[in-house]
Amino acid sequence: MRVLTDTDVARFPVSEAVEAMRAALLLHAQGQLNAPPRLHAGGLTFTVGATPQVFGFRAYHTRDTPHDDQLVAVWNASGQLEGVVAGSALGPLRTSALGAVAADVLARPDASRLGLIGSGIQARAHALAVATVRPLSQVLIYSRDQRNCETLAAELCERGLLAQAAESAEQVCAGSELLTLATNSPVPVIQAEWVRPGTHVCTLGPKERERHEFPPELAARAALIVTDSPAQLGAYPGGHVLASAEVLSLGACLQNLPSRQPSDITLFLSVGLAGTEVLLAQELLRPR
Repeated sequence: MRVLTDTDVARFPVSEAVEAMRAALLLHAQGQLNAPPRLHAGGLTFTVGATPQVFGFRAYHTRDTPHDDQLVAVWNASGQLEGVVAGSALGPLRTSALGAVAADVLARPDASRLGLIGSGIQARAHALAVATVRPLSQVLIYSRDQRNCETLAAELCERGLLAQAAESAEQVCAGSELLTLATNSPVPVIQAEWVRPGTHVCTLGPKERERHEFPPELAARAALIVTDSPAQLGAYPGGHVLASAEVLSLGACLQNLPSRQPSDITLFLSVGLAGTEVLLAQELLRPR
């Protein structure tokens, strides 16, 4: 049995993570990935996933603490525990890779300008993942902490992306064809009318009925609303803000994308497809 840490996760190619999540979404759409909603027990949350070849779980705490460590355990079909991945890096890599698949499927083929509302770990990971599926000509970043924006912009520039801090969220919306909300805000961080026609929007943060980072009015402007896990969306504690909307599965869109116009807005609701952590961990555990 192998034990991997954040150091091992950091070495894993982002492009391979994106392709692993693309494969996982297709398995789910084909009925080969069993991915039930999260289970909450005390201060822990569990997600489980299983295919004919692999099964496992992820456990993480939901308490307000300085650390965000998680544990992912992977068993093979013979019942052998292949290994565990412990730390905080696998989650952002998984989430950003799913978001990159969504961008690849739902965004216009010529979309190249990425806007980030939020300047934390998820925003950084998302930019690097989307860059593997679209040649980004610009990355605009805005958050309430201007210093964090400038720090992230400098880091992304070092990674080869043309990134810069913006003065406002409205400026980011005006200059983006790919727009990602990566905040912990309980209230909308943009206005629906700021989003340009033809934009692909990804929301990574809160989506509850009484706590959401994006304006529900945006759904009325979106031609397609998609999520990675309809089951998880339906099981949101307190209810999902768009629970009554028509929401498609990303895996199903990979198989057969509905037709749309270049001016259409698309909205991706990232909620976390169970089992994707297990499948990504399995890829990390493969001998190289």
